[in-house]
Amino acid sequence: MSISFCIKNKRKIISYEPVLTVKEALALSDKELNVFAIPDMNINELLSSPLSNYECLLIGAKNESARGFELSYDKKNKDYVVRIFTPSSREDWLLALNYIKTLAKKFNSEIENSRGEIYTLKELDKFDYESDILYGISSISAKINDREGAQYIILGLNRLVVFNKKMLDKIYSSGNTIDAFSTIVREIQYLDASSAPQNFFKNNDDGKIMGNYTLVEGIRTILPYIPNVEFENSSIVRNEDISVWNITLLIIELNKNDGKNYYCLAGNLEYDKFIKKLSTDKYKFIDGAYIMLEPLTKEEILKLLDGE
Repeated sequence: MSISFCIKNKRKIISYEPVLTVKEALALSDKELNVFAIPDMNINELLSSPLSNYECLLIGAKNESARGFELSYDKKNKDYVVRIFTPSSREDWLLALNYIKTLAKKFNSEIENSRGEIYTLKELDKFDYESDILYGISSISAKINDREGAQYIILGLNRLVVFNKKMLDKIYSSGNTIDAFSTIVREIQYLDASSAPQNFFKNNDDGKIMGNYTLVEGIRTILPYIPNVEFENSSIVRNEDISVWNITLLIIELNKNDGKNYYCLAGNLEYDKFIKKLSTDKYKFIDGAYIMLEPLTKEEILKLLDGE
């Protein structure tokens, strides 16, 4: 679910103004904007390229945005397009609306959204974004309440957020549904912890697929309580394809020859055994599916492996 706003590029006599580079597009805001979700992209190449080179870019302001907004250029219609997710945080909406107004002012253009509504700069100030947030939260709630134990995933700037009934009840009982939702999603994005990536390995003998996470000594880490194939991997593997979930445990050892520390394999555990062995005072739930595990010492990691 989302709403898009289109701003027509400025027309010259026989053509249109050159498409803004990514750097130029980011500089339009009075806030420092960044592009997110580009781990393998050369940042200098990205910034110097026209926006039209990319299908869309995820834009946000660090420590403020929760989900950000998508920015793209429609080559066919010669429009700059800002897409806001439903539901987004209050801060996401205010940032996006201000950016839309800046684009419209720069190109002396009216603003049209995906509902076919036309806005001037002044009229956009009256856009009822709160209704869209509340509608989105209500849609999540309806799907969660539809069946016992249901969850609903939304994507944030840095991490996904998994909602369950307990989280929705907390939001609705807060006294301010929009601000409670906004705070929860935003705070999860900027937790001082490393998100452990999923990896998959195929056994050449029987073709079975193993799902795997890695935990490193001394690092606060976000992990699933019960692992499932995550959204970004759903196109390459399914939950039913996974024969077993494991976790690899690494410790730091001093090499006496060169005096340097190195990561060394301490061992592997089946994931459900790992969770059961964890002391409950070492982790807390950050949403309906993920935990934040406090840094483990070498001794604590070795104790987890004791008896395996």
